[in-house]
Amino acid sequence: MLSQPGQKQVYFNQYWQTRDLPSADARSRQRAALVQSLLPAPQGNKLLEVGCGRGEVMRYLASQGYQATGCDIASEAVSRLKSDGFDVFLCDLEKDPVPGHYDVILCLEVLQQLFDPAVALQKLGYSLNPGGRLIVSVPNEFHIQSRLRLLMGKSHLGHFDQSHIRLFTPQRAQELFERVGLTIEVTIPVPVFPPGWGFFRLPGQIMAQTLPSLFSLSQIYRLKVK
Repeated sequence: MLSQPGQKQVYFNQYWQTRDLPSADARSRQRAALVQSLLPAPQGNKLLEVGCGRGEVMRYLASQGYQATGCDIASEAVSRLKSDGFDVFLCDLEKDPVPGHYDVILCLEVLQQLFDPAVALQKLGYSLNPGGRLIVSVPNEFHIQSRLRLLMGKSHLGHFDQSHIRLFTPQRAQELFERVGLTIEVTIPVPVFPPGWGFFRLPGQIMAQTLPSLFSLSQIYRLKVK
């Protein structure tokens, strides 16, 4: 679907027009708060968010005192964020170099949309300053809800308008990181339950930590180069 030149740019320019934006933005803000717990103090640390999309994570981090640079494949998203005063640039991670060096690089919900996530991770590793860290999140494609949809024949996996090329599980993510020479320092599971379900917040966190392969929607990792 996204193999021809220019198709990815067109697809991701249209991507957010097909999303449930309130739900997607709530998940992004939830992810941003969890990511912040893995970050160093704002002062004196140079951050890059790869695949910044609509910029919800950057907006959240800016509200917490961080100054992050962002990049994305979607020209419309980049233009919108520039008009809002953010430092962003256009970048296709699979073919473009990542300019500069950073103390922290965020790559959130991006790897599943790449043909070769290993090469992308190696490229990001080269762009880290000595002692720098990667913060990566990938979906758990086979959580409990996904498995139930499969049983009912209603799975989204492989659908013609689905952008996920690589299907991750916590185990597959760990295997990928090991393969490219990255060490996992911290893992935070994101519960399946939506962030608006306040009553289920604590039980959801416990379930996701206990059985991440079933009850985590995604996993957030802080990684260092070996």
